[in-house]
Amino acid sequence: MKNTSPTFSFRKRALSFKYAFQGIVGLIRAEHNAWIHTFAAVVAVTLGFLLNISVQEWIVVIILIALVLAGEAFNSAIEALADHASDTIHPLIGKAKDFAAGGVLFLATAALIVGCIIFIPKILLLFS
Repeated sequence: MKNTSPTFSFRKRALSFKYAFQGIVGLIRAEHNAWIHTFAAVVAVTLGFLLNISVQEWIVVIILIALVLAGEAFNSAIEALADHASDTIHPLIGKAKDFAAGGVLFLATAALIVGCIIFIPKILLLFS
């Protein structure tokens, strides 16, 4: 159970960042879909630099990268908790896992569409 002590501590806040970074590293190391999303993020950032996208386009790209990776983290957390909660296949657990995966798919699809809107015209200009 979480400590509900109201005492503020810089050490505890620093540890919370440490745990968060451990979560990010663990996500990228262990989850295959996170590898795909991270690769796509690297491609988007590389294209952003190569194609000199605007500040507004950078803002959109960064927000979408963060949303997709956060969605994947939430999905993975739900899956881990569900797997821990029950060793048997339960329809409600399956439904929760499917909903979480669907949420990531929504985010990734939106990111792909926005990426196409931002990058395809700039790529086509290079070839015209």
